[in-house]
Amino acid sequence: MKRRKFIKLTSLATLPIILQSCDWSEDTNGFPITVHTDIHTGHLIFKSQGFEKGDSISVETAIVGGGIAGLSAAYSLKDRDFMLLELSEKLGGTSSFSALGNTTFAQGAHYDLAYPSNYGDEVLSLLEELKVIEFQPWKDSWSFSDKQYLISNARKNICFEQGRFRGDVLVEGEEKEKFHQILKPFYGQMLMPSTMIDEKHSVLNEVSFFDYLNDRMNISDRFKRGLDYHMLDDWGGTTEQVSALAGIHYFTCRPYNTQVVDLFSPPSGNGYFIDKMRDQLPNDRLLTSHLVKSVEKVADGFLTEVIDIENNLVKTISSKNIIYAGQKHALKYIMPDQYELFQNTEYAPWLVLNFVMKDGIEKKGYWQNEMLTDDETFMGFVDSDMQETNDSDKRVLTAYYCLPSSSRNDLKNVEANREVIVSKTLGYLNEYFEKDLTDLVEHVFIKVMGHAMPIPKPNYLFSDKNENRLYENMTFAGVDNARLPLLFEAMDSGIQAARLLGDMDC
Repeated sequence: MKRRKFIKLTSLATLPIILQSCDWSEDTNGFPITVHTDIHTGHLIFKSQGFEKGDSISVETAIVGGGIAGLSAAYSLKDRDFMLLELSEKLGGTSSFSALGNTTFAQGAHYDLAYPSNYGDEVLSLLEELKVIEFQPWKDSWSFSDKQYLISNARKNICFEQGRFRGDVLVEGEEKEKFHQILKPFYGQMLMPSTMIDEKHSVLNEVSFFDYLNDRMNISDRFKRGLDYHMLDDWGGTTEQVSALAGIHYFTCRPYNTQVVDLFSPPSGNGYFIDKMRDQLPNDRLLTSHLVKSVEKVADGFLTEVIDIENNLVKTISSKNIIYAGQKHALKYIMPDQYELFQNTEYAPWLVLNFVMKDGIEKKGYWQNEMLTDDETFMGFVDSDMQETNDSDKRVLTAYYCLPSSSRNDLKNVEANREVIVSKTLGYLNEYFEKDLTDLVEHVFIKVMGHAMPIPKPNYLFSDKNENRLYENMTFAGVDNARLPLLFEAMDSGIQAARLLGDMDC
């Protein structure tokens, strides 16, 4: 099929529609496309029945999951006897990153902001110990030590809609003014970690953000589109889906009105923090490519069966304690008696596309490029032109899709539809840059995340499952334990999960 006809065809369908079928006509973009996904690893559970038995390992604490929460728990236990188990071949979870040659790019969460005093003393202490941040008393705040990764305020972000650029996703006018009047009383009240928020605000957790706003102002379709974009970008759901507490927290937790806020974005995204913690931990205690098959409670602790994917072995790990920092939906298969605690948690699937470009894009970039298009699942792109990288010749455009939960089962079709997914996304980038970028693309990487983030729906927050856990020596970490999907929350959850296991200096 000719390229023009092919692109015209794909422009008629949003990504969720494209993913529903494997029958799209093939087209060769002329560059390699690599898909990273763990979606097919489930078959190893059945295949492993024929695997040989491997080592039996005894440790004090087994940690399931090697993302931010799991690594934070491991760091808290760095002087103890622990073993961390991660399904993927690399640590990171939804904060993973990849590379082409010496060009590094994020495949998940990708930035963070300066740390004001109310972001949680324990997380600040951990990051200071890692030499990631330093205190600035004249601002009563924290900043990052690696200042080469700070993004210039002038080039932080821009919004593109219908061929025009503006400074903010939310359109200026009376609606925006009214909106900020409604939010004004909550500045300084929305703390991180969210467990620190005063209980007087719990009523905000019982209604949707849309219902809360709709009772206080008239919301046009256009303004709602901007609000939904923001909520999808950080929380994985629309204003109707997320709680008023989550929505208000998004807009008021950061000190935009009182100080200039540093934005920190290394090329590896939040993988930067993964590396900082990993470098302080014994490598032989961090087992990647290890799929947890089952966890069984026994008299003196737990027996965990683990599939060593690279060596086709089944290992048994005996531990006194377990910190479960993996995605909680998997408990349905791993430890069914614990799944009931999390069965109402809803996750947003994401796709991340990294376009590694050859030199030739003349247009100077903005770091975050918000794009409001015909496909409401498309979340724009990050441009490495504004980042300090090791490779000045390669420019990486990292595009994001936040998909509805109903699309999760269709992610199995990403590999078959990779050409049309890339062409669809490239069409948006072409529109933004006002030129066909096809010949400048060197390689495209697609990261599939079926359970990228929990959606903070009404009644999701303030329900820490550790308060009602079945076993005193099994704790839960991760933002899908009644937390907002943020770096601070993930780190704090890992620290607290380790602390709950005993009176230890974490």
